[in-house]
Amino acid sequence: MARHLETQRRRALDIVFEAEQKDILVPGLLKELLAERQVLSTAQVPIQPAGVRLVELVSNHLYEIDELIEQYSKWGLRRLAALDRAILRLGLAEICFDNLEIGVAVKEYSAIVRELGDERSVGFITAIFNRAGKEHRAAAQAKPDQDVTATESTTQASGQSDSEHARVSEADNVRVSDSDDEGFATDAVRSDLAASGVGDEGSITDKTAQAVADEHFREQPGHSLSGETPDIAGKETDK
Repeated sequence: MARHLETQRRRALDIVFEAEQKDILVPGLLKELLAERQVLSTAQVPIQPAGVRLVELVSNHLYEIDELIEQYSKWGLRRLAALDRAILRLGLAEICFDNLEIGVAVKEYSAIVRELGDERSVGFITAIFNRAGKEHRAAAQAKPDQDVTATESTTQASGQSDSEHARVSEADNVRVSDSDDEGFATDAVRSDLAASGVGDEGSITDKTAQAVADEHFREQPGHSLSGETPDIAGKETDK
């Protein structure tokens, strides 16, 4: 299994290196080259799913990876050897976006550098893997905490908004209640009271209408303006 993955890293490296040499190292064109190499390849062992996945990782995160190399290389991305750039792209893709342990990446890609490139590049590539990998992971771990803090702030703001809404609603209800009291003498009530001989419709106020209603309510058996049940049994005893 380890030998197979090592071989597929080399096949992925071939494609990433070839794309840059042909000046087509952009996500869309890199994927097109990958598709072509899955069908036609001069390699003795063609690229297989493990290698395809590595190339896709580079394609999906190419610009982020190049920013990391630019940030942590004192020479800058373009001044590096083409092979070093390709190895860094693949290694950082696995470290930062596939959770490969930094120590494993250093071991695996150092072996490729020693075989295909310059021994002096090993220390440089190891340093980039360590610095960029550790800081990228630290930033990724800090992000959930920031998201939680942002969520808590949003929740608090939402709670304040709900409380404010409740206060406004309560005030509106009070105003509605006041309005209901003031509007007791509706046109229909005034018309009915005028027909009953209480007075002209225009002269019947809310207070007049309320007084007539209270009087009518008192005359109904089994009701009390206080809201209490009348002591009917006591009255019957007095009789």
